[in-house]
Amino acid sequence: MRTIFYKFSIVFVMFLVAMPSYALKTDDKKPVQIEADSGTGDQNKKVLEFIGDVKITKGSLIVHADKGVASQDKEGDRTITLYGKPVAFEQMQDDGVKIVGQGDKFEYNTKSNLAVLTGRAKIRKGKSEIVGDVLTYNTQTQVYSAQSNFGNGVKKTSGGRITVILDQGQK
Repeated sequence: MRTIFYKFSIVFVMFLVAMPSYALKTDDKKPVQIEADSGTGDQNKKVLEFIGDVKITKGSLIVHADKGVASQDKEGDRTITLYGKPVAFEQMQDDGVKIVGQGDKFEYNTKSNLAVLTGRAKIRKGKSEIVGDVLTYNTQTQVYSAQSNFGNGVKKTSGGRITVILDQGQK
């Protein structure tokens, strides 16, 4: 079982390596470490699941979630989904500014190149911040979008508004 689990851990690690980012250039050379209370892998379905206090680290990237599911389809396209209350991440960038984010669900698909953070989603870089119910980032085109159904996912009384705070002093 340990060998099968190890093989599927490689699929999960491939997701983290496949996602381009503005992280520290040295992060690419760092190993991925995954910690969880338990994990299972299905070799036939190419699905790996980690459950309970999931912590993923790769260089300056640190991700916390309650559950993580990674899969690969017959064409080789991969999807990773992280669940939590919240899923939280942080990563240092080459410019010395840390990116911090959180949401209830994070999903990344290698075919579409889309990273989607949903449910009280928030991303902050330095003093700049974006908040909404759905934050989407295309890792190939570097285009993001933000949507909100219930006033930033915070106030349930007002709807359809996002919040963007720009720090003009930031590089």
